[in-house]
Amino acid sequence: MTLPTNLWRDEKLTLIYPFDWSGIDDFSTLQFDGQNIPHVYMGSRFGWRYDPVSIARYGLHFLSSFAREGRVPHQFIAHSMAEWLVENQVDWKNGIGAWVYHYDQPFYKQRAPWISAAAQGEAISLLLRMSQMGDSKTYEAAAHRAVRAFIHPIAHGGVVQSYPDGSPAFEEYPTAPRSLVLNGFLFALIGLRDYALHFGDVPSQKLFELCVAGLKKNLARYDTGYWTLYDLHPTRRLAGEKYVRIHAQLLHIMARLSGDDFFARAAKRWESYLKNSWCRTRFKTIKVIEKIRLHRKSYI
Repeated sequence: MTLPTNLWRDEKLTLIYPFDWSGIDDFSTLQFDGQNIPHVYMGSRFGWRYDPVSIARYGLHFLSSFAREGRVPHQFIAHSMAEWLVENQVDWKNGIGAWVYHYDQPFYKQRAPWISAAAQGEAISLLLRMSQMGDSKTYEAAAHRAVRAFIHPIAHGGVVQSYPDGSPAFEEYPTAPRSLVLNGFLFALIGLRDYALHFGDVPSQKLFELCVAGLKKNLARYDTGYWTLYDLHPTRRLAGEKYVRIHAQLLHIMARLSGDDFFARAAKRWESYLKNSWCRTRFKTIKVIEKIRLHRKSYI
């Protein structure tokens, strides 16, 4: 079930982002430029690059920290990330304001330029929270442009994909064949829901509900019975332990945002895989076989 329209419109977007990276990622692998904007290492071919997802995520993490602890330097960090996003948003296609990746994604053989649903969603989440702290018109305008990616299919410059049953989804990597990376889709959904909540936007809320309904019908595709898949790409990669934790936390968030306990039950089942010695042993064994298989097919 989804939340009644009058109920979600009575909510208020809080500065604290619902996802908590504590215990999952401490951002220690990032490097920073002279303006303290993070870079991510993209392998020997591309080196250190700006990654809009990581920049938005870094800002959300420190904004949440500021909201909880009142540490002003953390507010400044979040502000710097939001400013970078505003300055680096570009006109893409069909009026979409996007953060464009100008380097290839080797595993999926995704050629530049391309845009990411995860980047669009997490940037929206940061910009709208920062709009509550000043310069609201600039941040809100950027969010208005960014959310357009969620109404256009990949062929028209957006990030909209579909599951095999036709249910809509958002692609972190706009690949062919479709990849349907689970965590990227869920982070994008949070951004869409934040947009609906901040502006009281009914069409965005309806789109969120439609996507959640489709996610519910297709979530079993990611469940192997002992672990989770990272995506639905033909390579069928098992998620690393870190991403199983990410999946579970995101499903708990979906349960809260949608009002549907189905997602909480799925999250608990996936958390149980991490605690089960048989599941962990099978994961490690299959992961070794997987790496050999992907190497032979030139994916790694």
